[in-house]
Amino acid sequence: KRSLRSTDVREAIVRAARARGMDIVTVQERGRQGATDTELLAEALAVRRVMLTNDVDFLAIAAAASFRRETHAPIFFWRQRGRGIGEVARGILREAQARDYDSSCSRVFFL
Repeated sequence: KRSLRSTDVREAIVRAARARGMDIVTVQERGRQGATDTELLAEALAVRRVMLTNDVDFLAIAAAASFRRETHAPIFFWRQRGRGIGEVARGILREAQARDYDSSCSRVFFL
């Protein structure tokens, strides 16, 4: 799976997931630092990427989209505290390989 990560994800997790074969692009690499979280999630859906984040704002955006019955890109979410880099990277890879993109849309996966 391909993914777009939010600006709050630690660079070490990105490196670890990339080392495990994930096609990840960062908000900074796309030049989208000024974009809102809502815009980033819409862009992820438009280019068929999942959103990797530990930013709780994405949970609220997903809940609002669900209430409005709108489709959003899959969100892979985790709390960083107390979690190792490898553990999070393995969770990302496990979820990415578990199902296809379309069946993952409008869902939040808690890693």
